[in-house]
Amino acid sequence: MATLNLMRWGDRDAPKTVVALHGITANAGAMTEPARLLAARGWQFIAPDMRGHGESSRADGDFSFTRLLADFVENVPTDPDVLIGHSFGGALAQLGVLSGDFRPKALLLEDPVSHFADKATPKAMLDWDEANLPRGIDGLLELNPGWSRRDAAWKLLSLEQIDFDDARAAFSDNAPWDLRPHAAEIAARLPTVWVLPEQSRFVPPEDIARLRREAGERSVVVMPGVGHSIHRDATEAFVDIVEKLGARTWFGQ
Repeated sequence: MATLNLMRWGDRDAPKTVVALHGITANAGAMTEPARLLAARGWQFIAPDMRGHGESSRADGDFSFTRLLADFVENVPTDPDVLIGHSFGGALAQLGVLSGDFRPKALLLEDPVSHFADKATPKAMLDWDEANLPRGIDGLLELNPGWSRRDAAWKLLSLEQIDFDDARAAFSDNAPWDLRPHAAEIAARLPTVWVLPEQSRFVPPEDIARLRREAGERSVVVMPGVGHSIHRDATEAFVDIVEKLGARTWFGQ
């Protein structure tokens, strides 16, 4: 197992706990803005650096789903009040719930990568990022105008920390996968919300329609004017959903 670097916000004895799984090439600091806000409202927020990301080690170099989930089991609470999975972290969160490795009281899936039909597509995405993503705060803010400077700084650091070959091993080598048929099962197990941008590379309109049919209208939130990192582009609205899930009021429980 890898010993994962953790970031924590809020008091350790806070009545409610969030665990957040970041996306590929990111780090725990990607969750800073919602974490700071939730900590100020009395929550404990825990975010691990995934194996090979941030300040976590690459361990034995095995980036299989099995190893990535085993790392989380060894390093973070597996029964938080709310589990957040962003992007690739959303795939891992779903897999963890389905396997029983995670047993959260509620689940928030933020533009999750629930499906890749082949290895070539995720590899091409990472190849483009490696070659083209800005390596400066101002360039990252130009590309992502809804982010704070703190968001851009954490993204810049994560790009300095990551070895893109490790990222490809996680993102490409695990493909293909398809978690879409399990959406209804996940939603039946625990309160689950998919939070999505209007235009998503990972959840196209036909998949949104399928989610609404199979998981329910209240389980799908499509936000206007945001990109892939909704927790950065619309932090207050994102945190509002987390709080309502944690308080069990989102679905009127």
